[in-house]
Amino acid sequence: MSQVPTDYYDIIGVPSNASVKDIKKAYRKLALKYHPDMAKENGIDSKQAEERFKEISEAYSVLSDPDKRRSYDQSKNEPFSQHFGTVDPSGFRMDIDPFEIFRHFFEESGEVHSFDSDNTDFSPFSQRNSRQTRHVFPQQGSDIAINIDIKRSELENRSMDLEKSLKMKRKFHDGTVQSEQIKIKIPVDIKNDQVLHFPGKGNAGKFQGKAGDLYLNVNIVEDILDLPVSLYLALRGTNISFKTKHGEKITGNIPGTTRENTILTMQTQTGKPQKVRIKYQYPSVITTPQKKLLTQLHNLSPRYSKRKKSEIKDYY
Repeated sequence: MSQVPTDYYDIIGVPSNASVKDIKKAYRKLALKYHPDMAKENGIDSKQAEERFKEISEAYSVLSDPDKRRSYDQSKNEPFSQHFGTVDPSGFRMDIDPFEIFRHFFEESGEVHSFDSDNTDFSPFSQRNSRQTRHVFPQQGSDIAINIDIKRSELENRSMDLEKSLKMKRKFHDGTVQSEQIKIKIPVDIKNDQVLHFPGKGNAGKFQGKAGDLYLNVNIVEDILDLPVSLYLALRGTNISFKTKHGEKITGNIPGTTRENTILTMQTQTGKPQKVRIKYQYPSVITTPQKKLLTQLHNLSPRYSKRKKSEIKDYY
């Protein structure tokens, strides 16, 4: 592992005058990257990730606390102060649990959706401090952090949360790792890169300890193509064929009286389904003959055709 800066500001990559908001933003990005459960997915060695995760958490625990940060900043000017290690620069003992810091950060964050759960039958990821092990105290299980892709088309035109089935691996009380299928709910107003929090859905704790939590980092996949269509064709209905910006041919049918923003399923040239959102393409200019035809069309509509001819006003 390369030498890591011993300055807390350098560890999380912010200047010494950074705001609390910037510190939280930097911690969030690094914590999601180096969390041991996501290290492999991010192409990082698990041991390196665990060490880096602890360093990031230690730095954040100091810089996010106004009193600790003030003491730390003062100590940096003292020539014999230690800037990193088991005792922090201001002289107090650094006895932190990086997973607890991670959990509290997302519990307090406004971006997190929290789903209550009474399920505590899962098992731990990380080893807690040796004092707990020797005294056989209950140890809370570690959290699980996972990235999940959600298609934009799955969220469109919904009034209720989206229910998904997620396959994930957990550690159980007997130490085994097993795959498990769980059901989760995705809010219809979810934003890209938002974190969903499911308490008690992580790994099992030791010695009857509570289970850890599950954190899902949501990546919204934009799978809907916007298709500008003539207003007249959308009302009349038509078969259509067009190419995407990547040169892929799409074919399909637009039923008559299709409303704007309607999502239709069409086919690619390889036969795969493709979601398409209809966008009305309004004419920039309407000629006098077109206006007359529109008036005739208006007068032929069922609502007006039953009226007496004298009651129908010809605008052109």
